[in-house]
Parts: sequence; C-alpha cells; structure tokens
Amino acid sequence: MREYMLELSDKIFNELLKRGVEEAEFYGVWTKNMLINVSRDNVKTATTRYVVNYGVRGAIQRRVAGIASEDLEADPSKLADQLLSMIKASPEDKYWPGFATGYSRGVMGDVYDEKTAKITPEEAIDIMIQAFNESNDIARKCGAEESIITRGSFRVGLGGVYVANTYGENIYEEFTIASLIYTVKSRKAGEESSFNAYFSSRKINIDEILEQSRRAGEFSVKFIGAKTVPSGEYTVVIDPYMTALFLSSALIPAFSAQNIQQNRSPLKNKLEKQVLAENITITDEPGINWGIGTRSFDDEGIPTRTKTLVDKGVLTGYLYDYYTARKENKQSTGNGFRRQPSSPPSPSPTNFVLKAEKNATNINDMLGDVGRGIIIHGMIGYWMSNYVNGAVQATITHGFYVENGEVKYPVKGLVIGGNIYDWLGKQLVSVSKETYRVENIYAPQIIVEKARIASK
Repeated sequence: MREYMLELSDKIFNELLKRGVEEAEFYGVWTKNMLINVSRDNVKTATTRYVVNYGVRGAIQRRVAGIASEDLEADPSKLADQLLSMIKASPEDKYWPGFATGYSRGVMGDVYDEKTAKITPEEAIDIMIQAFNESNDIARKCGAEESIITRGSFRVGLGGVYVANTYGENIYEEFTIASLIYTVKSRKAGEESSFNAYFSSRKINIDEILEQSRRAGEFSVKFIGAKTVPSGEYTVVIDPYMTALFLSSALIPAFSAQNIQQNRSPLKNKLEKQVLAENITITDEPGINWGIGTRSFDDEGIPTRTKTLVDKGVLTGYLYDYYTARKENKQSTGNGFRRQPSSPPSPSPTNFVLKAEKNATNINDMLGDVGRGIIIHGMIGYWMSNYVNGAVQATITHGFYVENGEVKYPVKGLVIGGNIYDWLGKQLVSVSKETYRVENIYAPQIIVEKARIASK
C-alpha cells in the first residue's frame, strides 16, 4: 500500500504544481477491519471491509485548502482542479508557515502484531464467546438469576498511515487494532442492571479481555437495586476508567497550544507555575508498546518524543503541531493529528499518562480513609465538562455509597460537579499506584474530598 500511495501522491502533486500550487501535502490512511456484531448472545453479522481515505492540502502564498477522497480511481487532474478552486476561494492566513518538513521517526513502540493482523473470523468469534461465557459465569456466581449479552461488537484489523509533501519527503507506518465492547445485563429478584465490558489495544490480549469480562459480569449484578443519596458534599472515589473520561473532556484539551493561543485554556501564562497537586506528574508518551496513541511520527511526519507536561504539579509544557509552533517560533512537539484526512492538524496527545509522583496508594487500600463517600464506576454527560475553565459535570449511572471504608449499597442518578484543577489540586486526597488504559489515556484511581453531589 505504501507504493500505491506514493504513486498516487506523486501524480496529484505533479498536477497541482502544473497549476501553480506552490506546495502541498498528502495524508492517507488505509484499514482492513473485521467487524463482528452480537445481539442477545448470538452473532448477527461478521464482515470484513477494506477502506482507504486520503486528503490533499495545497497552498498558494497564504491561501490554504484541503480536499478528501475515498476513490482509489479518482482522476488526479480533476482532484487538482477542485483543490485549486478551493485554494483560490480561501481567505489568506497571515500566520501561514508552510507545510511541515523534516520527516523522520522519533520514539518507537510496538504497534503491529502479526497474530492480530492474521486472525480469522472463527478465531475472533471464539474469543468473543470465551469473554461472554466469563461474564455470564461471574454474573451467576454473584447471584444473578439470569444474565445475557444484550449487544456488542469486536473490531480487529490492520492499517497504515502515509504522509508526503512536495519537498520530496514521505513516511509510512503500519499498525494493528483490536477493540471489543459489549453489554452484560443481569436480573435478580425482579430487577435488572447492565454494565459494559471494554477492551482496546494494538494487540489482542486474552488476559486483559477476560479481566474486563469478569468486571462487567460482577458489576452487572452489584448495581441491581441502585438508589440515590441526599444532596451534599461527599468524598468521591473516581475509578481509573472514569478518571480518564474526566481528563479527556476537562483537562487534556487545555494542553493544546491552539487552545492556549486562542485564549481557550486556563493553562495560558502558567508555565513553571503550580497548577496541580505536588504529587501529580503528567507525560505524553508516544512509545508505549501496544498503546492506542503510540506513533513514531505524527500526522505531519514530524518525529514524536516523550515529554513532561506537568512535573510534580508544575506546568512544564504544551502540545504543539507545526502551525502553532511556528506562530511562537518554536519546534513542533510531534503532536499534530487530524480529525479527517483533509483537515488541518491540531495539537493532541499521543498516550496521555497521569500518575502519582509520590505518596501513591495501592488501589485496593484506598477505601479505608473514606468516611462518607461515593465510588464512581459509570457515568454519562461527562462530555459536557468544559476544558476552557476546567468545570466538570456528569450524571453517575453506576456507583456505590461508602461509610467508614465499607461499601453499603449501589447508587445511581446522582449529578456530580466541580473543577478538574481543584480535584487534582486542593481537593485531592490520594492517587493509586496503578494506572489503567482507556483508549490513549492512562489514568489512576483518585479520591477527591468535598465533591458536590446532587440527587435527582
């Protein structure tokens, strides 16, 4: 596929240069995915799909535009005509620095697993059945009278990323991906509850999948009969998966140099200042083996590197793509990633890792100091949190009420609110030694005091 994309990009570049386009870049990604869908314990569909998406961006002076296609047989001359028309209609960008140059590989981590790439539908279905059986067995051992997998899917595949420019540079990398998600529903004494199992990695790991299967089976039963608690301030235990979700919406975008430059981040003008608790360190780590965000180069061909964003609570850096870096006469940090093949890159993390620098606690020992609190294992609405000011909010769908270090009963329908900088600052009580992966975020369990809880 690399050779095909090289040939295609060269043809398009030649047509663009003939038409007076001064420079251009090509970004292409291909995937071959096997998707298995399940409903009510039965496999419904199993399909394999091969997809190529590519985008071309071009510039004349300070006018820039992009065009995308999935058509492998598209006429390069017609694509060039369309892009030229779009460039001419685009406004000038006074900050335009040109397209990124200096392609190379930075930090290297494992992203391609031969066994995952060559898995058959029969093997994938066997893994699903093993996971489902594990969930249902655990649910029944926990007291469920009936349990069922209501819906789910398993996506396994491989693909590649190719980046090129009209300065004669190109770079390519292949990867594998495996993502399993399904819902376990359990019934007991006329009531029911559900919980999701989720696994995502560059490599199929049966042990990790079964760990998530057991967790989903157990929690599908334990949340039966959930109720509310009175509104007030509580000590809140946020499990690693929920911590990652809060980070994704309320904190991570604040490290983007684009948001800094657009005055949309509370971290602006805070370099070398204390922004979080002293025991919090945050790093961007593109070399984690099998990480979803692991890359040796970003979507602009710039080499990635490990970087510290927060060191013992002190802000030490931002994430830059080529454009935002040149606005400040700096070098890109290798964090330019695209939403779509033809869209301009924007700064985003590779693998975002938050951990305790000191005084970390074993995750199984963290409840001992909780006098009156809530454990959060599931929520919705967290995406409404606001990274511009750090405000967090969510509705707890799966939680436990805790008294004197003991879980008393399940809770749901509670609204939690606060500020991520307070939660990871003055309200932070403890952080677990362990971190867990949710997509490209590695997060610990945290305990926050005086969190606002409202009963619906």
